[in-house]
Amino acid sequence: MADTLNEQLKGKVAIITGGAGGIGSRIARAYARAGAMVVIAGRRQDKLDEVANPIRSEGHEILAISTDVTIPEQVDRLIEQTVAQFGTVDIMVNNAGGAMFIKPPEELRPEEWSAALALNLTSVFLCSAAAGKVMMAGTGGRIINISSVAGMRLSPNFVHYGAAKAGVINLTKSLAVCWGPHNINVNCIAPGLTATEGVANWLPPRTGKDGSPVPPLQFPPDPEHVADLAVFLASDGSARISGELFPIRALGELA
Repeated sequence: MADTLNEQLKGKVAIITGGAGGIGSRIARAYARAGAMVVIAGRRQDKLDEVANPIRSEGHEILAISTDVTIPEQVDRLIEQTVAQFGTVDIMVNNAGGAMFIKPPEELRPEEWSAALALNLTSVFLCSAAAGKVMMAGTGGRIINISSVAGMRLSPNFVHYGAAKAGVINLTKSLAVCWGPHNINVNCIAPGLTATEGVANWLPPRTGKDGSPVPPLQFPPDPEHVADLAVFLASDGSARISGELFPIRALGELA
């Protein structure tokens, strides 16, 4: 899949939060192969380096910056270091997040609610605002927010996560309107269950009871499929698309 993406993002500078995760690492690789100069951010430098080193060995430009995206000062430092290294920010992918504290709502403590919203929603605002200022001072840019189908449907086992991801969808649409005059496109991808290494034990079987393969559209997408969509939303091909939500999941997941 990545071979079809070459040069679509040539010369662009892209930041990807949650860059060491299953989806974030694939977006980083796809962006680099599409010609972008890539910055990945996450809390653990060792995990970021594990992603960055193979990409760098392929001859791509990539910077790994340890960042807690829930802390405004660290977000500002991320943007400052990116601009110092590459001159600007053209693409901001807000991918950091996670379904923390999976428990019934009556057992959820206030500090757990706050932590989940900080990681899954507040971080999106902080990074968008910081990157948006750079984009407004230049010629515009692209912001791509990674939400979840949990923000589109009931999520009784993790109400805090679903509420935060629904907030990301609404924030996307509002920022698109606010920043459209500045030539900033803001869109949202909402993955469902995705076949990353971290959810391998949750994936359904790839064959039916009769041994026949499950049709591809009925099986959870690979993280590379999310990355391909993220490349499109950062490319010239999506120049007139903003404020939109793009679910990517197995058919029937939202039924």
